[in-house]
Amino acid sequence: MEVPHSVRTSIERGSKMVKRLKVKVSHGKDRIIEETDFIRVYTMEPREMNKANIDVMKQISRYYGIPSTSVKILSGFTSRNKLVEIDD
Repeated sequence: MEVPHSVRTSIERGSKMVKRLKVKVSHGKDRIIEETDFIRVYTMEPREMNKANIDVMKQISRYYGIPSTSVKILSGFTSRNKLVEIDD
């Protein structure tokens, strides 16, 4: 049975995965929490000058144990909701 697109955390495209993220600015510490239909990423970096996006990509790469060059934001550059492509 096909899972509805809005409920899936990730979509596989060949050797690549597309993940749904929700980014929150945190005053505590950086962390990643996998929810049912998305991954919540907490960052302490500000949105200005793309610092939060860069930190999110670094956190995702550390979480999956891959180089940060293998993580690419597909959509949501200025939004807290993002689609990220991860290349294994």
